[in-house]
Amino acid sequence: MLLIWLIGSALLIAFFHDAIAARMFYDPDDDMRMQEVRDWMAGQSWFDVTQYRFGPASGLPMHWSRLVDVPIAAVILLLRPLLGAIDAETAACVLVPLVTLGIAGLLTAAIARRLLGPAAGLAAMAWCMIDPLLVIAARPMRIDHHGWQIVCAVAIALALIGNASQRRAVIAGLCAALWMQISLEGMVFTAACGAWLGLRWIAAPAHDRRLPAYLGAVAGGGLLLFLVAHGGALFDRTFCDAVSPIHLVVFALAAAGTAIAIQLSPARWPIRAAMLGVCALAGAAAYRLGAPQCMAGPFGALDPLAYRLWYLTIAEGLPLWKQSPDMGAITIIYPLIGIAGAVIGWRRAPVAARGGWLDLIVLLTAATLIGVMLSRASTVSNTLAVPGALAIVAATIDGARNSRSAAVRVVAIAAAALVALPPSADMIGLELANAAFATQAPPHDTGRPEAAANIAACMAPANLAALDRLPPSLILTPLDAAPALIGSTRHRAVAGPYQRDPLALHDVLAIFTADPATARALIRTRQPAFLFFCVADSDLAKLARAAPGGLAAALGRGAPPHWLRPVAVAGLRGGRVFAITR
Repeated sequence: MLLIWLIGSALLIAFFHDAIAARMFYDPDDDMRMQEVRDWMAGQSWFDVTQYRFGPASGLPMHWSRLVDVPIAAVILLLRPLLGAIDAETAACVLVPLVTLGIAGLLTAAIARRLLGPAAGLAAMAWCMIDPLLVIAARPMRIDHHGWQIVCAVAIALALIGNASQRRAVIAGLCAALWMQISLEGMVFTAACGAWLGLRWIAAPAHDRRLPAYLGAVAGGGLLLFLVAHGGALFDRTFCDAVSPIHLVVFALAAAGTAIAIQLSPARWPIRAAMLGVCALAGAAAYRLGAPQCMAGPFGALDPLAYRLWYLTIAEGLPLWKQSPDMGAITIIYPLIGIAGAVIGWRRAPVAARGGWLDLIVLLTAATLIGVMLSRASTVSNTLAVPGALAIVAATIDGARNSRSAAVRVVAIAAAALVALPPSADMIGLELANAAFATQAPPHDTGRPEAAANIAACMAPANLAALDRLPPSLILTPLDAAPALIGSTRHRAVAGPYQRDPLALHDVLAIFTADPATARALIRTRQPAFLFFCVADSDLAKLARAAPGGLAAALGRGAPPHWLRPVAVAGLRGGRVFAITR
């Protein structure tokens, strides 16, 4: 396992060498995560995750957890005396994601080993190191929380698959509590696991009584982690995008209600089902009464402009049917292969061992459905699909042994391995999508690779550092550029791509899409000193297409309004800076 991880890590480091050397992050959230770590290490309170370089002096109250900052800061503190501050940060941005990837691989391998044996465990580890969606979530320079979410999800599955002990259920509940503390997106999978344990009890009340232990661990672990993350603060507040007391109350009620139901254990299954249904309804009613503002979801506070021009443009946050055909194929094909393989594994397993396969089928199906509703959640289903895909290979190998033809055996095993490999499955899905939607596909944009290179060069930390030749100021910039701006310079930004300050987010979008006169009036309310953008910025181009008569379109045409005065910044490549005249 260690050797596989080392080889895979070396290959990933080589593949992403240019990004590592340029200290280029994959996503604006990675830039923001590093800035949060720097602020904490510079003396900002553990309990305060506010980003004070967004907006007004009060800053932007982030919805993130400090827990993810710990391993990054630990590596930096360990290596800073040896490498210096900058190289220690870079090393942390390489090592922490790779360790996360290794842990996810080990947990997935443990599931495969439990269901298929040691050889499958080794194969699963190797499969994870080349799983495209898993690698995207935990590749070098990818330090945000997505990799840790996968680790928590697979740990929950490992604890629940093929083992009916309450101790394992407690471990699963604690992992679920950690996941929800890292990101509230974990609540849906957590609830799905609870529903499956409930069905298990309804079907076999004498043999599976894990549900209260699981829910109690979610509630108790969640309370403990809430205290660790926030201390005594925030107990009087409810957030729709992060764990709040109301979420803990719901799980505590569910744990108490299911404990009573299991203690009573009525003989008839409809009565058992009705009792769990009452528990679920009580939890839903408590959430409805305690957090009515959250019924519209974590983005319910966004106004129509921000919802249309920001939220709906984030492809990873949209459901499967809102994706392009190729991205939709990448997210769904491999989980479907995994489910099919798990069914094959269930059919081939001895009766006594079928329970573990049934657990995998249900949990993988739940993760797949969640990924259909939220594209970025498909990283979990693609990882959990690995054991099922390997079951196809195992079945093919066993079947090929009965063939007298060596050629048939080789072709059959090679074909099964091809289907089971995550990159191959994605390529097959892409080909199917291209064939099915060829008439609907837009013409290939030959300028995209060059534009991507240009924006990467413009947003590189070494390039943005040239802006420090300007006095420290509040700068207006497109939303996705703001985290890199504050991470690479001394400046502040009007707003970033975060929903906790919907008014500031709206104002930035409104400024770039309004006509120049209206934009100037809006700018006066925020009072930035400069406007900065990269010429190849795709977000600016989207806003220009959305409002051809707006400020973004004028900037794209090279026709800025008279109240924007060009400022030459030595060493800045691919970007434009304007002083905003009052």
